[in-house]
Amino acid sequence: MTPLILFYNLNNEKGRKIKLICLKLKIRIRPVAPEDYLKPVGTLAGYKELPVTDAGNTKTSTCQNDGFSDEMLVMKDFDNRLLDRFLLEMKRAKIERVALKAVLTPDNITWNSIELHDELQKEHEAMTKEPPTV
Repeated sequence: MTPLILFYNLNNEKGRKIKLICLKLKIRIRPVAPEDYLKPVGTLAGYKELPVTDAGNTKTSTCQNDGFSDEMLVMKDFDNRLLDRFLLEMKRAKIERVALKAVLTPDNITWNSIELHDELQKEHEAMTKEPPTV
């Protein structure tokens, strides 16, 4: 399977530089438009059939279905070696960090882009939060 990256809000110079790395590493790119944010990320990544999930999805979005403007990358069919190489190439090219990155998993494949964004945002805030001073 050919690796793929979903690009969100990267229609800029940073996105162009990341695309060059993808070209070098033979990674396909799919820009995601805001009108597609409510579709499951698995569908956006090319899966024809998605696993059935509980109908009572309790995830709520802070974006209120208005979308988001944060840059985000979602990677499909990346093994550890390719992921490490991709991140190293970004570092070597001195590309400013994309804070919200995810690998497509069985847990998030049925989420829409807004749900995934919100979850990544929470994780990013938790990881970058200042530790309490004692």
